[in-house]
Amino acid sequence: GISVDERMRTSVKGVWAIGDCIGDPRAPKLAHVASTQGEVAVDTILGEDAVMDYDVVPNVVYTHPEIAQVGLTEAQAKENYGDDVKVARFSFKASGRARALGESDGVTKIVAAGKDQRIVGVHIVGPQASELIAEATLALRLEATTDDVIATIHAHPTLAETFREAALVARGRPIHTAR
Repeated sequence: GISVDERMRTSVKGVWAIGDCIGDPRAPKLAHVASTQGEVAVDTILGEDAVMDYDVVPNVVYTHPEIAQVGLTEAQAKENYGDDVKVARFSFKASGRARALGESDGVTKIVAAGKDQRIVGVHIVGPQASELIAEATLALRLEATTDDVIATIHAHPTLAETFREAALVARGRPIHTAR
């Protein structure tokens, strides 16, 4: 693959590269990654201070149910943060919206680290996981904590509430629970 720096520049002056042709092992071969690489390259060409960040890239598997994840797995978090990791799960069975859709098989899992419970990973299996992962990606990008998510009002009933509910579970304050 072609070697590039964090601004997508090659070693040849005036030549940038993006997408599947680059040789960075951190760069997943995903359309949304290539698109972002293109934006970084153009911004760099225009003189803006843009860099590619591979630490916060959502991954989606378009199955039924859908699977989506961003950030660290539970194992990776424990490797990086030791025992200072909190894992919280919220079942879609307790989601009024999921039940109304007849698709209550699923879970939203938050992996948080540190005393402030900064969110370092989110994993979603369930209906519309591909859509729900965007909020989690933003939370990781902004280094949000479970308290930040809890303080964010979510419309009801929505599948997006499962993210806030998982944050509430992390803090030991669940509101909705599966029976």
